Amino acid sequence: MIAQRADKENTTVYCAPAEKLPFEANSFDAALAVLTIHHWSDWQKGLQEAMRVARSKIVLFTWVGMPNGFWLFDYFPEIEGIDKALFPSVKELAAVLGNIQVKTVPIPADCTDGFLCAYWSRPESYLDPMLRSAISTFSRIDGLEKGLAKLSDELKTGEWERKYRFLKDLPDFDFGYRLVVSAL
Repeated sequence: MIAQRADKENTTVYCAPAEKLPFEANSFDAALAVLTIHHWSDWQKGLQEAMRVARSKIVLFTWVGMPNGFWLFDYFPEIEGIDKALFPSVKELAAVLGNIQVKTVPIPADCTDGFLCAYWSRPESYLDPMLRSAISTFSRIDGLEKGLAKLSDELKTGEWERKYRFLKDLPDFDFGYRLVVSAL
């Protein structure tokens, strides 16, 4: 991410763990975390640090569980359990942040952002090792090749299309991604 920034010469970059930010209290108007909490060693401490450095608001884009399931579980059933163990629930977030607003973020069919559910309407994308390498959950799956082979086979035979064709008509879908806002 650091290497991809647009203005490499006129930008100061800080590398630090979320749990120990190198900034004074109230240094920023707001703190933002986008699909990152599950990578922190202590998400409660990371949120407390965000609250320390932000003057008015904490904004999180996070995942809170699959309200509607996901066809990818048919190929990699362990995904939901992996992510449930890593992401805090809305109740847990509220216990640290206090009063929060939670808004559903439906994922559009043409999403290209690269997180787990971004390619839900383009199943062949999950066969691309470059795309999978940007999705941390795949690094935690034992027996990944078995699920990939099943998905590849069902795409070739038309079985995936038969089971999930209803998705092709949907403009977006709720996979449990939420915008969580806490006013300080």
